[in-house]
Amino acid sequence: MKKTMKNQFATSDFYTAVFLLSEEYRLVSIDKTDPRRFRFVFADSEGRAKLLEGFFNGRARVEPRKFTAAIKELKSLMYSDAL
Repeated sequence: MKKTMKNQFATSDFYTAVFLLSEEYRLVSIDKTDPRRFRFVFADSEGRAKLLEGFFNGRARVEPRKFTAAIKELKSLMYSDAL
């Protein structure tokens, strides 16, 4: 995970990207330059670091249907040219 351009955040971790999508973060693009490792680029916000800290420490709570829908949406976007 890393900061990209100002006000953007990128990660190549699929489930981190799914979590951010389920928390209604806006997916700006998917960098498909390396077909073995996609980079998901999100519009960043102040609370993102704290939100992800909760995710990695097991304290985050996500509505299961939102998480499942985010998995399906992200997989669909990965293999299409929608973004």
